[in-house]
Amino acid sequence: MAPTDYRTRDETQSTMEKMSETAQDAGRRAVSLTEDIAEAIKERPYTALAIAAGVAFAAGALWKLGQNRPHGRLEALLGHLPELPGRERLMPDRWR
Repeated sequence: MAPTDYRTRDETQSTMEKMSETAQDAGRRAVSLTEDIAEAIKERPYTALAIAAGVAFAAGALWKLGQNRPHGRLEALLGHLPELPGRERLMPDRWR
């Protein structure tokens, strides 16, 4: 084995340890955040309910805006028809 192989293994081990520490820290923060949210819900349940309703309304509004569908039957029918030629294409200038 070349000397660079040992360095690579050491660097890999160091990187794995850092990743493990970062994952554990993220886990601790997630647990802390969950506990804080649970405490806030217990202290102010109606506020939490209003926030949840507002988030649901906003998500529904964004979802509805993302849909491209016709609003009525006429728009749906026109959407299925091919584009019709304009008056200029049907009647040459000399006939007008």
